[in-house]
Amino acid sequence: MASSTSLKACMVAVVWGLAGCHSDEQSPAEREPPPPGALVASEKERVTSPSVSDTDFAALVAGNTDFGVALYRRLAEPGENAAVSPLSLTRAFSLVYAGARGETQAQMARTLGFTLPAEQLHPALNRLDLALQEQVGQAHGDKGPAPTFRAVNVLWGQQGYRFEPAYLDVLAEHHGAGLRSVDFSADPDGVRRAINDWVSGVTADRIQDLIPEGEVRADTRLVLANALYFKGAWRTPFHAQATSPRTFHGLTGGTTQVPMMHTSWSFPFARGEGYDAIALPYVGRAFRMLVIVPDAGRFQEVEQRLSAAFLDTVRANLSERPMLLRFPRFEVKQSAALVEALRSLGMEDAFSGRADLSGISRQEQLMLSGAQHQAFVAVDEAGTEAAAATAIESVPVSLPPEVHVDRPFVFVIEEVATKSVLFLGRVVSP
Repeated sequence: MASSTSLKACMVAVVWGLAGCHSDEQSPAEREPPPPGALVASEKERVTSPSVSDTDFAALVAGNTDFGVALYRRLAEPGENAAVSPLSLTRAFSLVYAGARGETQAQMARTLGFTLPAEQLHPALNRLDLALQEQVGQAHGDKGPAPTFRAVNVLWGQQGYRFEPAYLDVLAEHHGAGLRSVDFSADPDGVRRAINDWVSGVTADRIQDLIPEGEVRADTRLVLANALYFKGAWRTPFHAQATSPRTFHGLTGGTTQVPMMHTSWSFPFARGEGYDAIALPYVGRAFRMLVIVPDAGRFQEVEQRLSAAFLDTVRANLSERPMLLRFPRFEVKQSAALVEALRSLGMEDAFSGRADLSGISRQEQLMLSGAQHQAFVAVDEAGTEAAAATAIESVPVSLPPEVHVDRPFVFVIEEVATKSVLFLGRVVSP
């Protein structure tokens, strides 16, 4: 059977209120439903060929990865599986950053890993988004379904509120987004439910109740939701008939029986200091899952090394190696409030009465009142019998070495050419 990884994830919701008012090309079935509210947008057209140097682009991607790792460390609970989307988080908060000024902007830049000035950052984000979208539906000659990738930013603003024209221009030119006009003051919880229903529809019901009850209030002025969806079929299928219970060794020395998938082919592999790394490409080879398996007893040590530079070292050492691979089926879902984690990383003013978001609106002083994050990652078998036959025919003649992913590991879903990290997580108990 062909195997697929289905990632429906990383909805990020950010809520704006008044400062001081708070305590601190797809198939039709895969298209997102229209968001509630009438569209309010700049008349500017999206910039489809942004002028961005390779140096600036590399700085954006590295900063995004390092921010994602820092937040991952704050959100991962000891001994638990974890999943975050650095790309989705960066996309969401870059829209807040576009309207931040003064010390609020400086704190956000340091926390989010934005080393570029705003006039270079937003074009770089635009270039990244356009580069990722170019891979949608591209199988590049491989057999099997081409990957699906979708990233959606939607903002809901209070009806009749005056948003700065320059802010709407940035949304239109570099983020392909506008505002949806709704009336928070008349029915805040009704708007919250409508947004949550839209989120659920975008993510095939994987992400539900993203914004908690009470988070949207009558004095809310703006809500942002960001969705990132990826679905890819393995370029080298696993054989569903070969999946069987196998022993998985936990962090604390215990063992459990988990469904272990099986395939054989040549995969990019690297042996590093205290870990093995395997890259599992999806159809089209534009996207892949990079799996880092620390040696027994060294998981925390290797996990602490995670960074953009560490991942570059892993990627540089990968070389094709024939193998029999056993890899567990798994599902990871994580939900977290982001405010305290972001404050601990240095983004304090945005969530306080000191916030300067005057680039969004000058009608009132705004602050961020909440931020929520949910991520879902599932890996399982799916496909057709014909694909299984093709895979079996591709087994090398000689018997290659076996690689068993039978202990806790870190996974990265990335786009190969840009090195952009879509998802970052760990599995300590499949």
